[in-house]
Amino acid sequence: MTIQEWLDGPQDYAAGLLLYQQLGSNPQLKRTLGHGPNAYNTSCLREELERLVKQGLGQAVVQLVPVATTAAVVEIVLAQPTPAPAAAAPTSVVEQLLADLDKQWKPLYKEASFLQSQLEHAKDNQERGTWSHRILDLMDEVQTLWEACAHVQEHGELPPVPVVTPPAALDLTDRVAVTKRRNTLRSQISKQQRNAKRAAEVEAWRAEVQQLSDLLLTLPE
Repeated sequence: MTIQEWLDGPQDYAAGLLLYQQLGSNPQLKRTLGHGPNAYNTSCLREELERLVKQGLGQAVVQLVPVATTAAVVEIVLAQPTPAPAAAAPTSVVEQLLADLDKQWKPLYKEASFLQSQLEHAKDNQERGTWSHRILDLMDEVQTLWEACAHVQEHGELPPVPVVTPPAALDLTDRVAVTKRRNTLRSQISKQQRNAKRAAEVEAWRAEVQQLSDLLLTLPE
């Protein structure tokens, strides 16, 4: 089976994992994916195999030859891939960058996995919703760090810092704009209220929500 065949097919997790174990280069990620399928692992596996196709490994073949038992004999046949680009930095530098990134994404991933396992035990829908938002936020951060790892492996350096455009000033006379800002803050509070690291921000958001609510009382409908 080639990676492209897997991507075009039903995307069986076990087969995809075998492909990545043989053709992928990130040992930490191999161990993580080896824990079994879940929403995050399945998504990550698919994205990693798509990256391998872009790196010229789309014709790499993992052939499974079934035998009489439940086991399988695995034979790896590699076509000639496109030569990998020369390393942009010494291996030691790349390894250190990847190690630093690992220290950042692993705790986030661990927290997300734990929260996912606890969703069915939430006391009510509100708590379940809060945890779900937190999981999504965590996995957004994890995905960004995984993309940074891929960039380091390819270019030997961290990706450039994106340019952040400051938000436009809020028109305090515009009822629609004020309401939108208040709703956005409420959403952020719901997502982050259990995040101890952002407790100060949450309190500031709550104060701003109250101010905006008071302001809305004075604005015409």
